[in-house]
Amino acid sequence: MKSIFKHLGITLFAVAIIVGCSTNPAESEEHKAMMAEHEKMEAEHKKMEAEHAKMEQMHQKMMAAHSAVSDPTVDSLHNLIEAQHEAMVKKHATLMQQHHDIIANHHAIIEKHASGTVDAATLAADHAKMKQEHETMMQEHQQMDKEHEQMNSDHQKMMEEHQNETGDSE
Repeated sequence: MKSIFKHLGITLFAVAIIVGCSTNPAESEEHKAMMAEHEKMEAEHKKMEAEHAKMEQMHQKMMAAHSAVSDPTVDSLHNLIEAQHEAMVKKHATLMQQHHDIIANHHAIIEKHASGTVDAATLAADHAKMKQEHETMMQEHQQMDKEHEQMNSDHQKMMEEHQNETGDSE
């Protein structure tokens, strides 16, 4: 992941040099504003990846804690909830990979823009597409956050139920 952001920095620097030395649509104020927006998107995606990694770690801790106190033959409802949580974590990992791929594609678009071979209409269309993809990524991450909150809530309920049934503490 660090290499993507390193490449982004290099790419943005190269874009700045190329844009400064040529006359192409990438010199426009609109493109500069889009690049600033893209930098924000990159930072948000980096934050999303870190949050997702935390979510995966928390899920593993929840699974371990529940396994330590649960009897799979008795806790069929809890097993069902755990299976749902596993499915969520896998879905989240897939989404994060898709987000990573989108970001990589955005880098290719930025490099194409910097080449000076892209007309203003293509530049505008690419910007609109990148913005839409970013908005979709943010919505998906918000959904992942909600699902993670649900996983935490479910875990707390399962542990409380176990404690009530056995009188044990977590």
